[in-house]
Amino acid sequence: MAMRPTRWLATVLCAAAIGSAAGCHKPPAYETNSFYMGRTSEADSVSLGCANSGKAGRMTLFFGAPTTVNGVPGATVWGAPDIDVNQIGKSVTDFVRGYAYCRQDPSFRILIGIGTSNSAIDGRTDDWLYQHGQAWATMVRQVADVVNANWSWAAQIYAAWDAEPSWSQFTKANAWMAGYDSVPGRLALYYNGSADGCPTTEAGIAGPWGGPCNNAWNQNAVWYLSWAYDPALPFPQIYATSGVNARQWQLIDLFATTVRGDGMFFFGTMSQSGACQQNGGCPGTDNTVHQAWDFMTSWLKSDARTQQGEIDGMTDVRWNT
Repeated sequence: MAMRPTRWLATVLCAAAIGSAAGCHKPPAYETNSFYMGRTSEADSVSLGCANSGKAGRMTLFFGAPTTVNGVPGATVWGAPDIDVNQIGKSVTDFVRGYAYCRQDPSFRILIGIGTSNSAIDGRTDDWLYQHGQAWATMVRQVADVVNANWSWAAQIYAAWDAEPSWSQFTKANAWMAGYDSVPGRLALYYNGSADGCPTTEAGIAGPWGGPCNNAWNQNAVWYLSWAYDPALPFPQIYATSGVNARQWQLIDLFATTVRGDGMFFFGTMSQSGACQQNGGCPGTDNTVHQAWDFMTSWLKSDARTQQGEIDGMTDVRWNT
């Protein structure tokens, strides 16, 4: 798996391994914001990039569900007309341009995932989804080429994917990911997904496919999409203030380690306290960026079979509408 470290290659165990998880928190500048994109004009995208110029690290710009715009693959946009992959690429490039122009510290570098989801895809054919995944991979690679040529010192481009069991059949999600993975030179992809309905106790790990999750998915299905595909970098949603989401992901990792012999490595955690505050609150699922990171770190530490080095990214999603 050339794009990612295996757990045993992690270089340094976080100091939190000897004490509280909070002992490894990053400086505030490295607690990024991610965005559900609703305003994608040149001026809006440049302005958003500039507004985030005091941050460094991993984050995602989410562009809704896969769709087609005048025959060209694209994505839905919140509160605005759908846009195609060319327009999406332009919006991300404009964001980078604004970030680079306003960057507040010469050491800062933003690592941007260009995101879509598995929402509303059950009505699509497997061929359509495969081709959309290919188009997304091609667009992400093209944006990366532009960014590398002009602002490599300020930004790096990834893909991103909000994949949730409740949103589609596994076979449909897999068709999209297979298409993405088929493109030569495809870039690494933040798997900003959920583990809806997956087991919350070790007893739930049963058989070669693991325990059941929502919508006829299982632990194996979530592991397969979020890790078995080489581009995938696990960067899950840790929203529940009970910590149960982190526990679900730790158990998927434990399943992967004990049943598949291929344990996971987590690249970040995503919370949604900002989006919740913008929408009047969402009690019980409004972890802060620190709470999400702490829950994930603590659960991974709870079993030597899932312990890893420091989780690199911590981001909080909000609305850009």
